[in-house]
Amino acid sequence: MIDMRYHAISLVAVFVALAIGMLIGTSLVERGLIVEQKAQIKSLRRTFDEIKAKNASLHDELTAHLRFGDEARPYLVTNMLAGRSFALITGENFDENAVKKILEGVGAAGGAIPITINISDSKAFSDQTVASKLEALFQAPAGAQDLKERVFTEIVNQLQTAANTAILSTLEQLGVIHVIGVLAAPVSGAVLLGPVESQSLDKTDTPLVKTFTSRVFPLVAVVGSDTEQSVVTVYKKNGVSTVDHVDTVPGEVALDMALAGKPGNFGSGGAASRMLPAP
Repeated sequence: MIDMRYHAISLVAVFVALAIGMLIGTSLVERGLIVEQKAQIKSLRRTFDEIKAKNASLHDELTAHLRFGDEARPYLVTNMLAGRSFALITGENFDENAVKKILEGVGAAGGAIPITINISDSKAFSDQTVASKLEALFQAPAGAQDLKERVFTEIVNQLQTAANTAILSTLEQLGVIHVIGVLAAPVSGAVLLGPVESQSLDKTDTPLVKTFTSRVFPLVAVVGSDTEQSVVTVYKKNGVSTVDHVDTVPGEVALDMALAGKPGNFGSGGAASRMLPAP
């Protein structure tokens, strides 16, 4: 006969053994996981320290390069543009930092920018009152696009000749341009800080550039480092020198060299062929 008490005790012993086994197994697994996790954490810390050290090294190297650029620039551009003056052309919403760098760069080379002309966007030329006054000024009826291009022609004409600079004041009063500074005499060339109208490059920037090239008047088209490369490509296709990083020391130097008569497409973007003109 089966002793039920003995049988019950046996079953309890089996379950206790199973529980102990599971506990020991779990403990061993957990210990293994802990060891593995500690190893992973140690590896991650080592990798993080390596990345941190690399970043610090790169930062120091970048700082050294920037310092070198600032200190080397005078040796590269001093008196490169001595006695020469240029106009700066921009749109309404221009990059203020880029303008600052352009003025600094040209000034460091001994040049000057006595006049800046901000060109209004297409809405200004579409205003019927403005259009009527422009037609009367130019003594010819025309559409908004033709009037815009006529304004571009007059801007370039005055930069080349300074024969009737009062017309710039008239255009400013009509709201199609804004003038900063004075055009007392013809300038040697111009710097175009683009885009003038990013949503209408084909109807504003391209005709403007073509006006300069058709008059064989020196123009260097520049943009800041954050500007879309498509803008630079448009300028390049229209045959003018370009600088795609004018808000950096290399960009300032490239601009000075281009204004001094070394044409090309400079920078680090897809439209550039070199950082600086060839020696």
